[in-house]
Amino acid sequence: MKKIIALVLVLLSLPIVPIFAEEEAFVRDMGEYKIVAQRKRVVVPHEYGGPIYSIYNYGVTDKDGNIIIPQIYDVIYPQKEGRSAFVLNGNLGFFGEDWSIVIEPIYRNFSHSGDIGFEDGIACVAKQNENGTAKCGYIDINGNEVIDFIYDYAEPFENGSAKVGITENLYNYNTATKYGRIDKEGNITQPLKFGYATGSDYEYLWQEPLEVLLSENLVELNTRRYKNSDIEYPFINFLGYSYIPLTYYGCRMLGINCDWTPENGVVLSSGGKMAEDIVGENGMQEGVYEKATFYKGRLTINGKIYEYGDTAYPLIHFRNVVYIPVLWRQGMEELGIKYNYIGPEKMENSERGCMVFEINP
Repeated sequence: MKKIIALVLVLLSLPIVPIFAEEEAFVRDMGEYKIVAQRKRVVVPHEYGGPIYSIYNYGVTDKDGNIIIPQIYDVIYPQKEGRSAFVLNGNLGFFGEDWSIVIEPIYRNFSHSGDIGFEDGIACVAKQNENGTAKCGYIDINGNEVIDFIYDYAEPFENGSAKVGITENLYNYNTATKYGRIDKEGNITQPLKFGYATGSDYEYLWQEPLEVLLSENLVELNTRRYKNSDIEYPFINFLGYSYIPLTYYGCRMLGINCDWTPENGVVLSSGGKMAEDIVGENGMQEGVYEKATFYKGRLTINGKIYEYGDTAYPLIHFRNVVYIPVLWRQGMEELGIKYNYIGPEKMENSERGCMVFEINP
C-alpha cells in the first residue's frame, strides 16, 4: 500500500504536458509577398520523429509585413499563373494578382497533388452535386467551367494532358476507379481502364504472374450440386473471388451461348439451351494453386464488346479456357445469372461452402 501511495505522489509531482504548445507564426516567403498563418505545435507521444503542427488563420502581407489579406482563411496557396487559390469555410476560390477575389469560393477543396492552382490556364476543382457527392472538373482563369464535372478523380494538366478517373460500384460495398487521360478540350486521349493506374485499390489484381486456387466449394447449378473435382473444367478462385469457366458445356449449364471469333473474341449471349450435366473427368486436385495469366483479348456479351481493362475484375486465362468473375455484376446481369454463396456454417453435414447460381430461362 505504501508503494502505491508513493507512486501516486510521484506521478502527481510530474509536470503537466499541454496538448498544444504556445502559438507560433507560420510564414511562407514568396518574395514580393508572404503567406502568413497561426501555428500550434501538437504534442503527441514520441512525436513520430518530429513535431506536428496545426496551421490555421491564413492571410497575406507584403514583404514589409503590411497586411494585404486578413488572417481569416482556412488555407491560401501561392500564386500560379496570376491566380492564388484559397479556402474559406471549406470552400475553394481564387484571388487575382491584386489579391481581389476573381473566382468566388463556390468549389470544394479537392486536390490530389500538392498546391492547388492553374496549369496551362486550367485548374482542377470540384463541386458538390445535388445528390451531395463531389465531382471534379476544370475551370479557366476567369472561372468559366470548361470541362464537365463528371470525374471522381482528377489531376492538374501537364503538357496539355491530365489524368482523370471515374469510380464505379462493383459488388455490394466494393468500388473501383478506372483511369485515363483527357486533353484541354475534355476529349479522352487515353481510354479509361481498370487496373493499371498508380493508386488504384485494385492495382494488385493486375500484376503477373498470378496464381489461381482450384475451388474447394460445392457448385449448385439448376438445383444440382457438384464437387469441383467432378467438373471437367473446375471453378477457380483468384484473391478470394470466384471465377466461372467459359467452356462449351459449362456455358450451357448456365444457359449461355458461347462462341469465338477473331474480331470479337469470346462471344457470349443469353438464352442458350441448358445442358443437363457437366460432370466429366477432371483429374485436378481441389485446394491447390495453379499458374494462370490474364485474358487480354476481347469479350462480347449480347453484342457489347469489352476490351482488356474494361472490367474491374480481370478476366483470366487458365488451361486454354477463359474465366469470368462472378463478382462482375454487370456481366452477370447482362447474361441473366444471379449468384449467391452459402457459407459452411449454413450447410448441413458439410465443411464446404456452396456457390449457387440461379439462371433465368
